[in-house]
Amino acid sequence: MPLHARHVARALAPAALVLAGIGALAGPGPDGAPQGAPRVLTLEMNGPITGGTSEYVLAGLAKAKADGLDAVAITLDTPGGMLDATREIVRALLGSEVPVVVWVGPTAAQAASAGTFITLAAGVAAMHPTSNIGAAHPVTGSGKDVAAEAGKDMAKKVENDTVAFIRSVAAARGRNAAWAEKAVRESVSVVADEAVKLGIVDFVAKDLREALALADGKKVKTGAGERVFRGKGAVLLPLEPTVRQQLLMLIANPNVVAILMLLGTLGIAIEFYHPGGIVPGALGAFFLFVAFLGMRVIPVNVGAVLLVLAGVGLLVAEAYVTAHGLAGLGGAVCIVLGTLFFIDRSSPDYHFDPGALALSPWIVWPTPIALAALMGFMAWKVAGSRRVPLQLGAPALVGEEGQALGDVGPDGGEAFVHGEYWKARSSLPIPKGARLRVTAVEGLTVIVVAVDEKG
Repeated sequence: MPLHARHVARALAPAALVLAGIGALAGPGPDGAPQGAPRVLTLEMNGPITGGTSEYVLAGLAKAKADGLDAVAITLDTPGGMLDATREIVRALLGSEVPVVVWVGPTAAQAASAGTFITLAAGVAAMHPTSNIGAAHPVTGSGKDVAAEAGKDMAKKVENDTVAFIRSVAAARGRNAAWAEKAVRESVSVVADEAVKLGIVDFVAKDLREALALADGKKVKTGAGERVFRGKGAVLLPLEPTVRQQLLMLIANPNVVAILMLLGTLGIAIEFYHPGGIVPGALGAFFLFVAFLGMRVIPVNVGAVLLVLAGVGLLVAEAYVTAHGLAGLGGAVCIVLGTLFFIDRSSPDYHFDPGALALSPWIVWPTPIALAALMGFMAWKVAGSRRVPLQLGAPALVGEEGQALGDVGPDGGEAFVHGEYWKARSSLPIPKGARLRVTAVEGLTVIVVAVDEKG
């Protein structure tokens, strides 16, 4: 290389390094987003709010803080849930050092009952245009007030406590506390546009990215003080729930709990019908254990559970008593009724949207009827097997035919019957090699007659 060319190259080298550094800062990162773009951890809360949901949210907030992320974004669609889990989530959102965005979506999503508390507790709250929020008043499964089942004093106590809770959450975030109180006392619910006008949420956004972009530059209160939110062009980092959290969320579905309950009772019943099978009984016990865990997650009517168990007991009894089908019919009726009244939303520990948490008709009717039919068939087979003569031991020899191994008479002899050698005795002589039939068994001696004679 000529001398003057080397001088030019040396002179341009610093400029090239500067340009390369600028390009690295402005260019795309390994995930395709510009370097320096805000990083947002995304969580999805679909279905009832349970202990698994609470663990999931708290783990997400802890991860966002540990990894130094810019924000946490929660996509919310829930009919409500456990009050204890809701309080844990709200407490975590209010105290989070990382800004939190809650977007009620996607299409036709709801932030009902417990979901209302969570949305109000967010640093930034947004809703899909077709979503709704509210209906935070505790109700029974039939839509009646708690007073109808728990009494006026208890209803008033629960209502006042819930009102104080929701007002404090709304006030902490500068949201409409008066409307929040009406959501509890009057069970009011509003759509997205109305929620923005009432000061319940901040924006209407068609998706999570739009919500983050609209929130960009907004000052948000966090547990570490006020921070300017950065969300425009963010890198989204989804967080999947753990197996334990997924299990707790799964068994929060009343349809899953009902099926587990029926499968568990079926397994136990099969073990009664065929003792020693072990596998059906073990599986039944496991399903019942998981179902009982689910009953701690969702409000289950104890009386309905007892009805289901009583129904299974009657179906089992059908195989052991002469009830001419009445026990089986009664068992089927008990199972259907127990399934119909399986969910109990009168408990003050739960906040669910009326009608949102219900068993599917495909669970209420076909499943118990199919279970009753299966167990009825098993009962019929067991009853039929009791009418069949025993095929084992000495009684099984009666009526069997064999062959005389020698002369058989009143003084005895030997015979080959049922694959075995037996001492034999006959009132009339039977010659060697003749066919004979067993008419009785006395100890280790068979009483036989010639096959052409009447026994």
